[in-house]
Amino acid sequence: MRLYIHHKTHYRYPSPVKDSFNELRLHPLSNQWQKCESCFVNVFPTSRLHKYLDLNGNLVHHFEIPQDHSKLIVESRSTISTHKRVDFESFPYGVSMKSLREMEGKADCRPYLQSSSYVEINPEAWRMAVDVQGESKDVFQTAYLIMEFIYERFEYSKATTSVHSHANEILSTRKGVCQDFAHAALALCRCLGIPARYVSGYFYDHTRNQSMRGSEASHAWIEVLVNGHGWFGLDPTNNRVVDETYVILGTGRDYKDVAPITGTYYGRLPESMEITVTVKPLQ
Repeated sequence: MRLYIHHKTHYRYPSPVKDSFNELRLHPLSNQWQKCESCFVNVFPTSRLHKYLDLNGNLVHHFEIPQDHSKLIVESRSTISTHKRVDFESFPYGVSMKSLREMEGKADCRPYLQSSSYVEINPEAWRMAVDVQGESKDVFQTAYLIMEFIYERFEYSKATTSVHSHANEILSTRKGVCQDFAHAALALCRCLGIPARYVSGYFYDHTRNQSMRGSEASHAWIEVLVNGHGWFGLDPTNNRVVDETYVILGTGRDYKDVAPITGTYYGRLPESMEITVTVKPLQ
């Protein structure tokens, strides 16, 4: 399917700020599942954008605004074509948990098996992960059980966490939003030795009645690496295996690696920040 995505972030400051240095990860990736046909990123006050690839292969725009300004507007407009990934019959069942021992020695797996800024491997998380795993001996089935567990046992609540909330807090309170649920799922997967990474992006609510959680903004989910089959996306917020209605912006160890907008400036905190995201299908 083809999707059009408009992402706008508007900061207003109570007094002029200056020396603003920012990084944007708002350009969708092109890979075997999706192709970014076009992406236009612009900022106001007008500034020249510089592009580079980060260590995770995400496309980053960098810009600087040295002069005084009372507002900052960041917009991206993208057109993406996505392809069908998998159906139930092709889910990678049948890979034993014992195969995970092979993954430990692979350099490209290590970042997704260890603790990171928002995810910690500790005894409490490990005990929870083992309980969720139960009798499962299958990698994908275990990851699927973790996704189901978070969806069924955690409360979707926008008022209880912030972008700085750690997975430990989420596993304890069992409340949060998509970013928090992704971090919780990463912690449980990594405790069991399943390589798991954080994914930032969007999805199109094909139900058309906003029954899916998180459709009003950018979204987050996880991908797990199944030996011999590659990465598979799981969305614990909506209890879904990721399909062609999802669009990937970037991947990393956790939110810190793929935050849509990061930066610093000299001045007071914003008095308001408005984020609007529109995802719609194209003919």
